[in-house]
Amino acid sequence: MLIQRIELANWRSFYGVNAFFTSDDPEKNVTLIRAENGVGKTSLLAAINWCFFNILPAESEFENPQELVNKFAASHDGVTKATVEIDFKHDGKRYRASRTYDQRTRTTEALRMVDLRAGGEVPTSQSRPDRFINSVIPREMAPHFFFYGEATSRYTGATGAKKFGEAVKGILGSTVARMALEDLKKACQEYNRQASDNTSAEAQATEREIEQNDLKIAGYEDDLAKIDEEIEAASKRMDRLGQELAGTKPAKEAQARRNRIENQLAAKETEKTKAATRSSSWMQNFVTAILAEELMSEAADVIQAEETRRKLPSPYDKKLVNEILEDNLCICGRPVTEGSVEHEHIKTLLDSAGDQAVMSRVMSTREALGRFEQRAERAWSEFERNNEDLRRVESEIQRLDAELTDISKELAANPITDIAEKEAARERAKRQRDQAIDRKAGLRATITNLQRDTADLVRKRDELIRKSDAAKRYVKRAQLSAALMARLESRLSAEEEAARSTIEGDIDLIVQRFMRKPAKVKLDKDYQLRLYDEHGVEVAKSTGENQLLGLAFTGAIAKFAKTREDDDDDILLPGTVAPLVVDSPFGHLDPLYRRGVAEFLPNLASQVILLVSTSQASDVVMTTLAEKVGQQYLLTRHNRDDGAEKQPEVITIGGTTYDLTTYNSQIDGTRITEVV
Repeated sequence: MLIQRIELANWRSFYGVNAFFTSDDPEKNVTLIRAENGVGKTSLLAAINWCFFNILPAESEFENPQELVNKFAASHDGVTKATVEIDFKHDGKRYRASRTYDQRTRTTEALRMVDLRAGGEVPTSQSRPDRFINSVIPREMAPHFFFYGEATSRYTGATGAKKFGEAVKGILGSTVARMALEDLKKACQEYNRQASDNTSAEAQATEREIEQNDLKIAGYEDDLAKIDEEIEAASKRMDRLGQELAGTKPAKEAQARRNRIENQLAAKETEKTKAATRSSSWMQNFVTAILAEELMSEAADVIQAEETRRKLPSPYDKKLVNEILEDNLCICGRPVTEGSVEHEHIKTLLDSAGDQAVMSRVMSTREALGRFEQRAERAWSEFERNNEDLRRVESEIQRLDAELTDISKELAANPITDIAEKEAARERAKRQRDQAIDRKAGLRATITNLQRDTADLVRKRDELIRKSDAAKRYVKRAQLSAALMARLESRLSAEEEAARSTIEGDIDLIVQRFMRKPAKVKLDKDYQLRLYDEHGVEVAKSTGENQLLGLAFTGAIAKFAKTREDDDDDILLPGTVAPLVVDSPFGHLDPLYRRGVAEFLPNLASQVILLVSTSQASDVVMTTLAEKVGQQYLLTRHNRDDGAEKQPEVITIGGTTYDLTTYNSQIDGTRITEVV
């Protein structure tokens, strides 16, 4: 899909009909739309999502979602409807999608779509426009193509990992395959139930216990999702209050210290996790050597006493003795006469000398025992080192925690009421987050225990139904369903791993090129996006770095979807060419990172629509984008009042001056102006 034209009719802040064309030139694939805060950038982004998917932003970001009609048009002109119309191109055909909202009845009309041919509208062959749009850009992928730039940092934290994973799965087009997995799971459960019903009362009771456990686990997993939302909400409150404190001069220095210590604490927590992992794996690595330590010592003594005492080492054993007897000459040069006492003594050595094979096995055994002994000795030094690492890092964590507590007390005691109140609110949010994290850990332990119990019950049920002839046909069906599930899950896991690796590589290339500090990107199996330094230590990320990584992720997602456009897969839907529409992509970025985003986004996506404030459209951004901008527009705010001595805002672009804000206008609302 490439968007060609957008028309807004009395939509939110936009008065009247505002239409503009977007660039679909592959060489100049950027459409730049400039506007000051509060003029309509977010409303424009919302219009695209709403038209295609009937999605509006959260009320915290989009006030009064029931009032979509421009207020001046409603009060002055009696307008009751708002319409958004989008022309787009897909698979060589052109379409027009439109959606209308009636404010009198507060109802949203169904998506309407027509084909565009020879400059005119033709009834479309698509009987369900919503399904067609969903086949072009699946609804679950929409947030990854049409989004608020500063919110991309949600992908880089712990709570963003789930969204990251969902995005990768959405891009892979695995929705249908996962629906098939759910159907197979239900079929397998039903066959197992029927098998139990045809076995015995004990099997039926066991099956009911399994079903009850499954229901409990599903309920607890829903609770986990809610707890994750609590953690995310509390973390966001903490971040917001921290930013507000950092913007207050009397608290700025203390907040900066806190941010620095929190970054250090995050690194120490990572060290603690690694040390704890080493400690937990110690027994697994050394259990054999430790348990066999005494036995090895005894075995070595036995071998020394019984197998090698008074024996000549291989291969100088029987062969050597026979040569001495044949030559009648000792190795010291003294003659050995046959029948002499000396000759008989040497001859008796043949009875105790080992042959080559036996002695080689003895020597190999001794070497193996020696390796075990060395490993046992190393085990205890490893044990002490791991414990020392844990003690050291835990001590450092305690020290950092104490420093954070002191900073919090310092801010809470600040004589400026606003600072003290913000700190108190931040501490409340922190307690709520920590309590939620503790509840999450407890819930995970409960789920683990239930899963273990369920596995035991499944084994018991399977053993019971194997004894029943009446259950055999259901057992075979359940086994077939389970085998199909395993194959499909394995295939999907392999595809997701390949996608994860590809996206990780694209993000890492961006980090290597544009990020200020040397770091390596890693996407773990849970889609946690992390940075590591050259020593393998996790690096804390700033707000700007989080936004850069988030934008790099969305760009990599768009590129991956584009590369899969022509895929013909038996279980996965093909990818899609889709535009990236980004509101405020440069918000938290410094000039270096702004230049990076301005460079890599147009190269990763087929079409980019950027909604920026004039401050974000800085010289470094405009210089970097210069060769890529195909269309450029301004959003101008018109006001009927005189502005109470406010000065009109203007901007000069390419030698032409344009209005950003006007007063004493005939309308109240936003109008779109093309920059020529």
